[in-house]
Amino acid sequence: MTDADGRAAGRSGFADLLLDSRVRAGFSQEELAEAAGLSVRTIRELEAGRVARPRKDSVRLLASALGLQDTDSFLAAAGHGTVRPVIAVGAPAPTGMRWRGTRPIPDGLVGRDKELAELADLLRQNRLVTLVGPGGVGKTELALAAADRFSGVDTTVVVVDLTTVQRDAAVPSAILDAFGTAPGTSDLDDVLSGRQPGDLVIVEDNAEHVLDGVATVANRMVRSFPSIGVLVTSRIPLGLPDEVVRRVEVLGVPRNDRDFAEIAASPAVEMFVRRAARVRPDFSLTPENAATVARLCQRLDGLPLALELAAARAGSLSVETILTALDDRFRLLSGPRRFGAPHQRTLADTIAWSVDALSDAARQLLYRASMLGSPFTLDAVVGVCTGLPIDPLDVPMLLAELVDKSLLQPVLEFEQLYGARYKMLETIREHAYAGLTSQGTDLTEFRDRAVAWCAEYVKGLEGAWSSPDRDRRYRAANANSATFEVALERAAELGQWDTAARIVLGFRIAWQYQASVAQSGIRWAVECAENVVDKEVSGMLLAIGGRLSSLTGDVRAARRLYGEARTLIAPESEMGLVARGGWVSSGSLLLDTASLAEIPTLVADARAHGNVQRSATVQAICGLALGRWGRLPEAKELLLAWEAALVNPGVYPDEIAYMALSRVSLELGDLVEARRWAELARDSQASDDPERTKVAGCLAMVEFHEGRFDEAQALLDEADADIRGHRGYFDYLVMLYRSRLARRTGDVAAARVAIRDAVSRLQVEGRVVYLLDVLPEAVAVLHAGGQSAAADLLCGQLLAWQRTMDPPMLPTAWAVLQESCSSASQAPGWPEPNPAESVRRLADDVLRALS
Repeated sequence: MTDADGRAAGRSGFADLLLDSRVRAGFSQEELAEAAGLSVRTIRELEAGRVARPRKDSVRLLASALGLQDTDSFLAAAGHGTVRPVIAVGAPAPTGMRWRGTRPIPDGLVGRDKELAELADLLRQNRLVTLVGPGGVGKTELALAAADRFSGVDTTVVVVDLTTVQRDAAVPSAILDAFGTAPGTSDLDDVLSGRQPGDLVIVEDNAEHVLDGVATVANRMVRSFPSIGVLVTSRIPLGLPDEVVRRVEVLGVPRNDRDFAEIAASPAVEMFVRRAARVRPDFSLTPENAATVARLCQRLDGLPLALELAAARAGSLSVETILTALDDRFRLLSGPRRFGAPHQRTLADTIAWSVDALSDAARQLLYRASMLGSPFTLDAVVGVCTGLPIDPLDVPMLLAELVDKSLLQPVLEFEQLYGARYKMLETIREHAYAGLTSQGTDLTEFRDRAVAWCAEYVKGLEGAWSSPDRDRRYRAANANSATFEVALERAAELGQWDTAARIVLGFRIAWQYQASVAQSGIRWAVECAENVVDKEVSGMLLAIGGRLSSLTGDVRAARRLYGEARTLIAPESEMGLVARGGWVSSGSLLLDTASLAEIPTLVADARAHGNVQRSATVQAICGLALGRWGRLPEAKELLLAWEAALVNPGVYPDEIAYMALSRVSLELGDLVEARRWAELARDSQASDDPERTKVAGCLAMVEFHEGRFDEAQALLDEADADIRGHRGYFDYLVMLYRSRLARRTGDVAAARVAIRDAVSRLQVEGRVVYLLDVLPEAVAVLHAGGQSAAADLLCGQLLAWQRTMDPPMLPTAWAVLQESCSSASQAPGWPEPNPAESVRRLADDVLRALS
């Protein structure tokens, strides 16, 4: 454009006025652009007179940055009077130009099918949807994919990247830039007017740092232009009344590193493998590397950005090396990402972007909370993390700020049981922990405060076992398990073993409420027992270790720990009775006849103890042991003594004892009583107990023996989901009855899988006595599958067991064996000297035959 051409249209008007005003204000073009929140290119175009009619929003920003008093005259010089012509840029985009801005990556989404479908529906039903979540969680790709799925042939999708927008007032200009208009040429209203419903979707990406500006414009859009849809991505909600907020979660990670099928099904693993294959074409998930990949994805919390950055290293590093290097993850994951927002090109930048925007008090709370472990509770934060600049009364507000800014995540699962809990992604925790350690002695101070708080907390649990709200109190304590781990680590580091022992003793019941954290309790009980001087305290700690080992399915460890404990504690004391009861229970599972011999003395000592609750508990434990041993009338007598004690204060219903009564009644042939006890077991549990479905297996057995097979199948399907997540008392029975139902319908393949799973689990856990319930069903399955020789061989061994060994098989198992053994004869060589070893050998034979 010639100088004459440039001046002809407007150089003598607004362009000259702008240039003169900038010079008088002492700004360079770059300085004015920064002050106004506009691009340098826009300033140059305006001063060159290449823009016929600058945008009103841009002109206002310039007037404000220049400090002009007469804004109306400045606007008039730019051509903004009372008449606003409609310009062509507002028309819908022509076919082939419907997408403006960043497009979705073709294979960018992994494991988001459910969220994608929900978002597409939300955009059809709502005007304004905001995706929130921590940096690097994949909000942008999900938003772009959702807009693409939602939009039709005639829909324009405009993507506004707000990353480089520096001021709230510049948001309208950034939106207009995204429409592809010439710099400064129009008002936002011009491009939004005249749209038909479904005609336009605007995606405003990375909005958190200009939240007020985005909220103002979004509110005007949805109120004034009802045909437009707005989809925002931000780490913080906009806070508008019309806004629908959806939190974008991290990708699911494998629950363990052993099950190849589960690892392969994990979205986090799928994403890592896809991205790694881009830099290393021969990379794939194999049985050999699956465990390492699973642990890597777990360490990275399933955070997509972290997975992507780690996978980028797979071209030069092995997965094992990457996993090891995660101890310094911010150095490892510093690149080489060269696209996306500048603050998301390294993992450290992504986290710092959010942390730097916090208030000082919220930042300090984040730093201090990083040493509590994860998850943690509001009570722990108040008890450990307060002090200048954090007022205890402000903690709820500050936690809300951290949640709103996606630096903390509320743990909603089982909220009614465990109360308000929060978790911090490991990546964020590491950043915050580094911030805490950089502040002199803060880390030491707050770790010491964690010890003091936990030691004081357990005092409040004294007597909780006999209180009406014991479940609530113990579950609330369990919610602080991670913080107790921190406190015990610190106490051990300082050699404060007596303090650590008091914490373990006070917290012992709380560990029992969640098998997944019980391993920590075992570790600390044993370690404290080895270091305290008082032998009786050491014995009490070992008894706790035994109880928790039994809960996690390690019966052999439970037997050993209980055995050591009973030699150190006075046998008639409360903890002495606990140790002896545990020794009897674990021994009965391992077919140790010495355990059964102690039951009469143990029951007599428990009754003489004077504590009705303890007496009832010991009798229930002994009743369970006798039931396993086939001494059904004696077992029922002791279990009914427990049930009779429920009228006393401090003695409360327990679903396990009710389930045992149901099982004993079923084996005695009283199905009416079996149902009554099973229903009492169901009714005694909290409605939202996370392990509630184990009771479904008990009810399923009753339904099966009453011939209600469809009802039994439905209950077993419900229970099966539960036993995959934990090890329960009667989970093998769920597998056993799944086999019986499958065999009944002719589904031999399903029966084989179910019975093999039952035998394998019991072998691993050491619950030998229950194998006597399962092995007869294995005989039936082998016969049904045409393996008659293997079936008859096993049947002959079991016939010999039933006639020469103790305990006998229970009536229901014996009936199955008799139905299946018409062609078998009793095996020679029985009785054998080691009952437990004999049963294990038979179980190994079954696994080989079924494999």
